[in-house]
Amino acid sequence: PALIVATLQLEVAKRLMAQAGSEDYGLLTLLVQSKFRPDGLFKIPASCFFPAPDVDSACVKLRLHGTPLMNESERVVFDKVIRRGFSQRRKMLYKLLKEDWSEEKLKPLFASLNLDLQIRAENVTLETFVEIAKRLATL
Repeated sequence: PALIVATLQLEVAKRLMAQAGSEDYGLLTLLVQSKFRPDGLFKIPASCFFPAPDVDSACVKLRLHGTPLMNESERVVFDKVIRRGFSQRRKMLYKLLKEDWSEEKLKPLFASLNLDLQIRAENVTLETFVEIAKRLATL
C-alpha cells in the first residue's frame, strides 16, 4: 500500500517513529522505515475506546517511499546487516558484522563512511545502514 494509517500501542508507534540514538530505535524501526516514511504520530486517549484499554494508544501514518531505497539484492544484505547489528545491543556493530564479512572488507567500508569502529547499531542512521548494505552487496 502507498499509505497505511494505523492505531497502535503508543510504545510501538514510538518505535516506528524513532531516530538513531533514541532508546526506541531498533530493528522494527529500520525494517519499517526502509520501506515507509512514518509521520503524523498523535496520542489517542484511553477514553476514546470502550472498554478503555490499560495501555496508551497512538495513530501513525506510514507513507511508502516514492522510490525504493534499495533493490532486492541490497535489501537481503540490509536485513542481514541490521539483524546482526541488533542481535546483541551492547556490542559494537563492527565486531558483530565481522561474523559475516571479513575485516578486509569492513575496515575500508567503515573508514569511507566515517564510522567509528566502536559505534553501536542504535547510533547508526537508516541512510548509513542502507549505504552499508549497498556496498556490501557489491563485494
